[in-house]
Amino acid sequence: MSVLKADHISIQFGGLRAVNDFSIDLNLGDIQAIIGPNGAGKTTVFNMLTGIYQPTEGTVYVNGKSMKGCKPYQFTAAGLSRTFQNIRLFNRSTVLDNVKMAYTFKMKYNFWEMLTRTGNYYSEEKRVTDEAMRLLEMFDLTYATDYFANNLPYGEQRKLEIVRALATAPQALLLDEPAAGMNPNEIDDLVKLIRRIHDEMGIGILIIEHHMKMVMAIADFIKVIDFGETICEGSPSTVQKDPKVIEAYLGRHANEGGSDK
Repeated sequence: MSVLKADHISIQFGGLRAVNDFSIDLNLGDIQAIIGPNGAGKTTVFNMLTGIYQPTEGTVYVNGKSMKGCKPYQFTAAGLSRTFQNIRLFNRSTVLDNVKMAYTFKMKYNFWEMLTRTGNYYSEEKRVTDEAMRLLEMFDLTYATDYFANNLPYGEQRKLEIVRALATAPQALLLDEPAAGMNPNEIDDLVKLIRRIHDEMGIGILIIEHHMKMVMAIADFIKVIDFGETICEGSPSTVQKDPKVIEAYLGRHANEGGSDK
């Protein structure tokens, strides 16, 4: 079942065509990746897939619904969630509160019930707290429930951002460079964690990542973009051997054994 589909999307900023004719079809249970050199347009693609940017051409669908003109919160409500390259946590809120904030649009009490602290308010708060704690336990973060988010080690902050994204109960999870700034041990733990999310939740996962060893170890299907254009797509083994991919990363003489003179 397709949970996220981009149908020939492009975007133009003034005279610059940043992404041209990009398509993707992410199904439940997929782990796909988008790779490419710096400035290739990967994050621009993510921003179109999540409603931050509106494509100049083409359409994005979430669970078969056209998201043309929709805001990011509507993408979330439709079943899509994401993390960001630069961590975006509420630093002076606790770890638990950071996760609970993701449940706001699913709370089943109104403003008056919150103000007067009715029984429904307390039962909803308990339900959301229990769900948040279940996710924190899955990520081994229950020890930090009452810590301020900015007091967590960097790798744990990355994990917390993924927990918060999962709290919206997405069917498609988009991870923007989740291994950025991590050491090799933290990256190994992250790979295991993504596999666990995949195995236990069965959701579609789409990753942007520069750490090629991680991508090749975890993705079933990879799209490579350069200067906003898709230059290759396929299995990790196919992508690794493609001359256009090698050229994009290493330069045009990478396959010639020569050098500029």
